[in-house]
Amino acid sequence: MLYLCEIEDVFELNGRGCVVVPGVPHALAPDARVRVGTALLIVTPAGDELGTTISGIEMIDRGRPLSHAPFSVPPAITKKQLPIGSKVYALQDPAA
Repeated sequence: MLYLCEIEDVFELNGRGCVVVPGVPHALAPDARVRVGTALLIVTPAGDELGTTISGIEMIDRGRPLSHAPFSVPPAITKKQLPIGSKVYALQDPAA
């Protein structure tokens, strides 16, 4: 597993799903291979685990350079399932 971030905010986009902020760190090694389709494990502050995938890398302009790339998850995942403080991990790609 590769630690990506702790959820600071979640935006729910109608018809597209939730966007997780901060997201994938730009400083990851190039061989980390975190991209659309990467399997994720999200561990909530209560200890619950949620498996999902990255469904999109988002382009968000917050008026300043970002050190992470926010990402979206499939529409079946709700904002309620992604509480602030949850830890996000990328699962190793067996083909990598």
